[in-house]
Amino acid sequence: MSQVFTLITPEEKAFFAKRLADLCTEKQEKVLELIPAFEAVVLGSVLKLFRNRIRFNALYNFMLAKSAPQEEVAKLLSSGKGMPDYEALYRFGEGMMGVLLPDKKSAIATLLGGQLGAKSSTIIKGLTLSYALYGYRLKEFDYDALRDYKSFGEFYQPYTSDFYALTPAKIQVALVDILVLNDVLKGDSFVFDEPFVAADDRPARNYKLIAAVIAGIVLLAIGLFFAFRSGGTTEVVEKEDADQIIPIDSLNKLNDSLTKAVVDSAKVTTDSLVTLTWPEGKPFQVPKESLVVAFHAYVTDSTVVSPLELTCTELDFSDKTELLSSPTTYLFKQIASGMNKFKEVDVQVQVASEKGAIVAKEHAYVVKNRLVGEGLNQKRITVATLPNSSNNQIIFSFKKRSSLK
Repeated sequence: MSQVFTLITPEEKAFFAKRLADLCTEKQEKVLELIPAFEAVVLGSVLKLFRNRIRFNALYNFMLAKSAPQEEVAKLLSSGKGMPDYEALYRFGEGMMGVLLPDKKSAIATLLGGQLGAKSSTIIKGLTLSYALYGYRLKEFDYDALRDYKSFGEFYQPYTSDFYALTPAKIQVALVDILVLNDVLKGDSFVFDEPFVAADDRPARNYKLIAAVIAGIVLLAIGLFFAFRSGGTTEVVEKEDADQIIPIDSLNKLNDSLTKAVVDSAKVTTDSLVTLTWPEGKPFQVPKESLVVAFHAYVTDSTVVSPLELTCTELDFSDKTELLSSPTTYLFKQIASGMNKFKEVDVQVQVASEKGAIVAKEHAYVVKNRLVGEGLNQKRITVATLPNSSNNQIIFSFKKRSSLK
């Protein structure tokens, strides 16, 4: 597929830019600059469906139930057909965003507005209208792609390389991080006709346990083999061969040792985790040394009103990409969950970098965007840079608003 992913033709883009510029009192040139970014966000959220069949089913059901506002789209993309009904377009676009971009809209609006220098109203309305245009295109022109999950994947997979072509360079890293697209953009091929298992839902294999069980079975088979042989006809065994035979009691001891090793390994894993629960929530496990443990104790103890600063050792940024080298999903998820349960708590993300304040600020916004991506209101998160340091450092500073009164 040689054509780059796009929502509208070049001629229609000019009309769309003028409509949005007039609607938001924004410069038309600025809107034209934003359109590829809007298309990149739409494409990224579509590509994310490669790893989420449940959301594909939701998209399929939405498109089946809703009709695209054809007349309003025609008015939006032309100059002589009257004013479009923006409310109808917003409703359709917001429905599409609810399926394809849940809980990410505010983070993306913050990123695009801050980095591309546009009004927040322009970003929000532009994104909403862009999703309406995508829904219209999918309904009227690309509906065959919705025939089944395999058809959808095979239709959009060739567009994967277009994501970086559409995304402005200065927001590529952050946008990939917000949409969690690293796995999709790696270039791996996907098999869409096999039963789907979401990446985050795959059961973790305990390879040590599997190996130990296999070894135990093999050793047991050897032991049984020699045990039965000893009860049959007596054979002459050369001394050299006898040296290679493992006594049955040694096999039993070895098997017991393997079993004990498996139990000890499981015990170490269990001992390194702690189970916590948010009010009216389900139990979850995190490492005992995790920042989440102290954060949980802080927010659930109403008698503690002073601020809490926690140095984070669970996050590390890559020297090459300025992305988190080992994103710790549970950390962001549980901080966001806890703060959404205890709404009087705010957080400031403080970052130091040996590369200087500019890089430190970029790192701080990456952390903030991950929290927003987990559903935390961006207004409750501030960022700050720490003095230049030879050591990279991330500090979460939590405050209960009641303590500021």
